[in-house]
Amino acid sequence: MRGRAHLLILFLVLILVLSQPAWAEVAEDPVCVRVGEFSYPLSLVQKSLDSLINMAQSQSEESLTDEEKAEMAVNVIDNFVGIGLVEAKLTEEGKHDFSEQEEELLRGAASSRYEEIWQSVYKMMQANDMDATQEEVSKAVADEGYDMDNIYREYLVSERQQRAIELYVGDIPITRDELDEYYETQYVAPDRERYKDDIPRYEREILNTDSESFYTPEGYRLVRQILLNYPDGVIESLKREQADVERAVKNANEKMAALTQMVLTTDDWSNLDAPKAEYDAAMEALKEAKLAYMQARRDATMPLIQDRLDEIDERLSAGIDFVTLITQYSADTSERNVTGQGYPLHALSEGWPEEFISAGLALEKVGDVSEPVLTEKGVHILCYVGDLPAGDHVLTEHEEELLEQSALHASQVEALEALFEKWKPHYDIETHPELLKY
Repeated sequence: MRGRAHLLILFLVLILVLSQPAWAEVAEDPVCVRVGEFSYPLSLVQKSLDSLINMAQSQSEESLTDEEKAEMAVNVIDNFVGIGLVEAKLTEEGKHDFSEQEEELLRGAASSRYEEIWQSVYKMMQANDMDATQEEVSKAVADEGYDMDNIYREYLVSERQQRAIELYVGDIPITRDELDEYYETQYVAPDRERYKDDIPRYEREILNTDSESFYTPEGYRLVRQILLNYPDGVIESLKREQADVERAVKNANEKMAALTQMVLTTDDWSNLDAPKAEYDAAMEALKEAKLAYMQARRDATMPLIQDRLDEIDERLSAGIDFVTLITQYSADTSERNVTGQGYPLHALSEGWPEEFISAGLALEKVGDVSEPVLTEKGVHILCYVGDLPAGDHVLTEHEEELLEQSALHASQVEALEALFEKWKPHYDIETHPELLKY
């Protein structure tokens, strides 16, 4: 199950910056947080705050306010105080340090985590049509603050947190109602809010990267396709029609720019009548140029592939499975198209040509096959194979077990945080939030 940060998690993503080997104070890097014998320099705390602000900003549609940044600075200071309290208490219990075997296991876990992050960044770059080299992917990962040392130190801090949980709050139970509420608030609700009314974002962040979401918007159906490439010479024969479209696009853009400039500068709205009429005429001309191109493309293509289309149709009528025909005829033999669930298609999808979407959504029942659809990619024959279940994700038995572990951990962290207030009076705690910049 994909992990999700929640309000009670003590160590957040901030801990990834715990990469310095020692916390000795120097003149250029004063202590920002001190708990007893454990201190954390300004550079480390500032880097943590910067990471948190950057993460929050990347997930927000609007710029963060100074008040929001100030609240994050307080949270960062509190987090380091908590880290210091855990380190101090474990030292008293003789459980702060790790054996060589324990360190080896943590380094192995950190290595696996780094590989997961690397692959995730690679997929995201590929989804955005970035043909990145291994070195470029590694640099992108490093730029986000993820390297082996950082991740290893995150694991050290997390393991110390777990040791403190086992020592002090390990016997806290969790009820079914608490588990359901945790799943709703920490997993489902954030995805529902993020994706319910934003299909392009859902496709960009979830479908295109094969990521997991705990909420699926309504209106998706699944299709497979037999894709036939255009015969040699067809596209080259349409140069005149293509040039007409390009001229029409340029003209429409110019008229749009003129209309926009007039809107921004005029005080008399009646002055917009002429540029608006010119823009409308340009858009109509563009529509006609596109239709002429599409018709010319169909006229040039269909006679050359009709025998192939008839052969496919005959085999479909004879009961041959659509997937079998994909493997025999289609230029698209991707895993998703052949052995996967098919392509999710929505009326608001942006990753497919309009003709493709219209044809796929026009199919009435599962098993229906479309007439040939011509797009820039080739000639498509679509098969409606099912619907993508909408709404909240239904957990598998294994996911239920993982959820229970996550919810229990969150409850234990909350209980551990409550203990911090009892521990604080017993330690000399020094904080300097005024040193932080944001």
